[in-house]
Amino acid sequence: MKPEVLVVGAGPVGLTMAADLARYGVSVRIVDKAAARTDKSKALVLWSRTLELLDRMGCGASFVQAGRKVREADIISGGATIARVNFDGLKTPHPYGLMLPQSETERLMEQHLNALGVEVERRVELIRFVADEDAVTAFLRRPDGREETVDVDWMIGCDGAHSIVRHGLGMVFEGDTMLSHFILADVHLAGGPPLDEIKTYWHEAGPLVIFPIGPGRYRVVADAGEPKAGEHTPDPTLAEVQSLLDQRGPAGVKASDPVWLSGFTINERKVADYRAGRVFLAGDAAHVHSPAGGQGMNTGMQDAINFAWKLALVCRGVASPEPLLGSYSAERSEVGREVLANAGRLTTLALMRGAVAQSIRNHLARLLFGLSPVMRAVTNQMSELSIGYPGSPLTRAEGHGHSGPGAGARAPVSAAGHRVGSGDRPRFVLFAVAEEGSEALIARRADLLEAETRAPFADGGVWLVRPDGYVAMTARRGEWDRVGAYLDWIAKG
Repeated sequence: MKPEVLVVGAGPVGLTMAADLARYGVSVRIVDKAAARTDKSKALVLWSRTLELLDRMGCGASFVQAGRKVREADIISGGATIARVNFDGLKTPHPYGLMLPQSETERLMEQHLNALGVEVERRVELIRFVADEDAVTAFLRRPDGREETVDVDWMIGCDGAHSIVRHGLGMVFEGDTMLSHFILADVHLAGGPPLDEIKTYWHEAGPLVIFPIGPGRYRVVADAGEPKAGEHTPDPTLAEVQSLLDQRGPAGVKASDPVWLSGFTINERKVADYRAGRVFLAGDAAHVHSPAGGQGMNTGMQDAINFAWKLALVCRGVASPEPLLGSYSAERSEVGREVLANAGRLTTLALMRGAVAQSIRNHLARLLFGLSPVMRAVTNQMSELSIGYPGSPLTRAEGHGHSGPGAGARAPVSAAGHRVGSGDRPRFVLFAVAEEGSEALIARRADLLEAETRAPFADGGVWLVRPDGYVAMTARRGEWDRVGAYLDWIAKG
């Protein structure tokens, strides 16, 4: 059977994309030029919103079981804690960051994809492609050197920062490279911090961060200073890692048995548009930024989840390509811009030089993080629970007039009951009192709506929630014509 979609790249983003499409009955192929999954820890944290969305895909529990929950992130300077960020108060079934090496994230997601009947085609490389108004023709090179021509309806580039898909589209990767070297060390530490805490040390010589991975095993990231002109970022030695720990980290910590040592620079880049006709970009192919806050992989996986239900509705013939497919770049490009800006600000703050500037920074941080509203905003941002689409072309903000989540916001998620968007069909859900009007609408738009209403978030209101769990529109009780008109617009364009 001819595949409808070709996914290029089988990292966390490509695997998530292929799995969500396959779950919704879309015929998909996924190829990757690498011979195997990564064996490196790389991206290390899955945040609350990503875990909620993995629950919706039916695979969240396996990730939680494999990972380690982090409930606190501290900033320390001069031996004193100047900020303590605690995730326990988050309104989510997952009030924590889940520490899980990327190698495990990929293993679990590929396992989930295989259970849906799709295998990753490894050592298969996209050479070039041609796209027109009706289809995409991709030219692949197989492991034995043979070239294969594949015709698909849609192609999605999830092939990383050096994306061949992005290059093939001629898209400019706009942004800059930070003028600083960094070291990354996946090592074992004797006397390391508690395994449920992330520790950031602001030091006059530069920041150092310690992330827990597992018993005795940690990730150490540290600024190594500005490079000389044209100097490449070398991989650190274990002795250099130990020296940085001695200088900036907690007293008495000893590093040993390195799993992975790497040097890197930080790029902050993004394309202007995640779409060119029938070809789309997601994850690092569309945006790269500072690792501060651990948002990169999560943002990419959420790109995939945002897009998959939209493309699935189009592929199933239930919805018009527009406005759904056009909304993907509008929504996710804005999220990418915000993540890039926030991560850049955090990095700039940590890299601040000079005793006076650092003293002022530390004083202000201590004051601000002591304020409850600031703390709520920080934890919601880090966990990605604050992400929403109020400015989306799919969002209808008029007619709220009652309490509860606004149009474009994440709909509240509870630990009980099945998740919005779960199952084998992408469907919207009505959170409203069941009555004659709601039942008539559900009968008329059974192709787009879940068969039963769910309890409203507040009296007198109606919430139409998208298959990815965001509020598409709100209405007052009884305004079923307005809700029906919205669904008709999704279906017919």
